[in-house]
Amino acid sequence: MKYYQIVVDAHYIPPVPVGWYGKIDQKTVAEKKSYEMPLHLLFETGSHMQMVFTDVIVFPCLMVSGTVRDVVMRYMPRTGFTRVILFDKARGCSKAYYMPHLRSAGHIKKDINGSIAVEKELLGDKAVVKMDGIDKTYIIMRMDIVESILRRGTVGVGLKEITIV
Repeated sequence: MKYYQIVVDAHYIPPVPVGWYGKIDQKTVAEKKSYEMPLHLLFETGSHMQMVFTDVIVFPCLMVSGTVRDVVMRYMPRTGFTRVILFDKARGCSKAYYMPHLRSAGHIKKDINGSIAVEKELLGDKAVVKMDGIDKTYIIMRMDIVESILRRGTVGVGLKEITIV
């Protein structure tokens, strides 16, 4: 089965929370257990004229919309989530996102061309996997869950095919 890295589509500018460091950065989230995370978080977003509330945000950590969360829950029912509200003060609108509690499955390998390679044993039979890289964290999804997400008319979901070794 094919696997894809989930990214934000380059045609969209996703919201970026303000004041997130120390609350939802990768290191803080990784050090805390899922029950130590607050149930709800509220952040203002940086103001950008072309910002769109996409269904997937990968920076500073993975956050998904309610639609994507529902799909993830169908494939991985025991996944816990922290609710994050992002508020655009300039436009007076907000959207709820959900930060899944995923454990790291291992480290990404990159070849000379810069393409991503993942060992099949690290993926197992999981639909969504978090992998650590040198420069950032990668979210890898199986093709069936990606198709389910895209069929629901999600906005701003980008994909990069990865190599399984």
